[in-house]
Amino acid sequence: MTKQQIGTATVENGVAETTYTIPGDATTGSRVLYATYEQNDNYMLAEGYNTIEIRVPTVTTVSNVLASIGETATFTANVKHHTDQNVNEGTVQFQLGGVNIGTPVNVSNGVANLQYEIPSNTEDGTVITAVFIETTTYGASVSGEGLLSIREGTNVVVENLSANRGTTATITATITDADGDNVTTGQAQLYIDNTISGEPVNVVGGSVSFSYDVANNAVVGGHTIKVSYLQNDTFDPADGTATLTVRTPTTLTAVNVSGNKGSTIPVTVRVTDPNSSAIIDGTVNITIGNGTAQSATVGNSGEATIQYQIPNDASGTIAFTAVYVENVNYQGSTMETAGVITVRKGVTLVVDSVKAELGDEITLGATVTDENSALVDEGTVTYEIE
Repeated sequence: MTKQQIGTATVENGVAETTYTIPGDATTGSRVLYATYEQNDNYMLAEGYNTIEIRVPTVTTVSNVLASIGETATFTANVKHHTDQNVNEGTVQFQLGGVNIGTPVNVSNGVANLQYEIPSNTEDGTVITAVFIETTTYGASVSGEGLLSIREGTNVVVENLSANRGTTATITATITDADGDNVTTGQAQLYIDNTISGEPVNVVGGSVSFSYDVANNAVVGGHTIKVSYLQNDTFDPADGTATLTVRTPTTLTAVNVSGNKGSTIPVTVRVTDPNSSAIIDGTVNITIGNGTAQSATVGNSGEATIQYQIPNDASGTIAFTAVYVENVNYQGSTMETAGVITVRKGVTLVVDSVKAELGDEITLGATVTDENSALVDEGTVTYEIE
């Protein structure tokens, strides 16, 4: 190859330096650099040589990364030459906070990607850099600074809830960050029994509420509520769970009863579920006539009972009604058919006198009238002799 003069330099203090701009179309790779010291009155001619490595300059850029602690995130660098041409060889070493992470990764079509799990002690805003390692063709380059943004952890707390079939329940969740402060941005999604329900709802002031229509044929008992806070640029995702209890419908049945004026009698109501099985929990409010409701606890027999004194001046029948008080597990209900307390009427018994001789067959008779002097047309009279 023909030698080409590319510069001259004056020797000062044993050093000869000059500058030379490598042409943009120069052949890359290893070249031989020759130097000749020109003979003069004091010094002889001398020649020397060494190598000059000519490489294409590169520009490396690095992308910002958004990730969570413990997440395996993708770190990406782009390497180009001649402004817009992709480099398709070599490797890139990524650095986080000035410290190498992982091992150098290959550049393909101008891109180098590193999969890296974010350590627990990584701080938000840590600087990312990417270093392209020189090859025989391309020169080394260091990117500008990228930033690693760390999402903050979140907590979701959901309130347990009970609801009746055919009603709309309001499901509420509280969402806080890792420091216990209210999360005021982002969205959350509701799931019932792990099935998505409705659309995501905005979080406002650290809480979120969902309206959920409980079907008329919903299975009674416990259902799983899950509220999922959705990942965004600021916060990690998180789930919270609770229980939606669909209450069991109840039926009230009166136990009709009879009693004497002035006497105290039990007034009872039976409580059953849709399978006619006794419900042994809860409270029933029983109202007799126009009186004030009295509370009674449902016992192990599935019955609720109060004691009632029949007024001395009562007559005919007295109606009573009842309401089962709604609770966590059972729906409230009213008695469809009022119960009846029958006030017994007073009776007068006039026994017929009898005269007879030994061996006679006699007829025993009596007249029975009620308190209104009306003849009684039911019941039994038992006769005894003393």
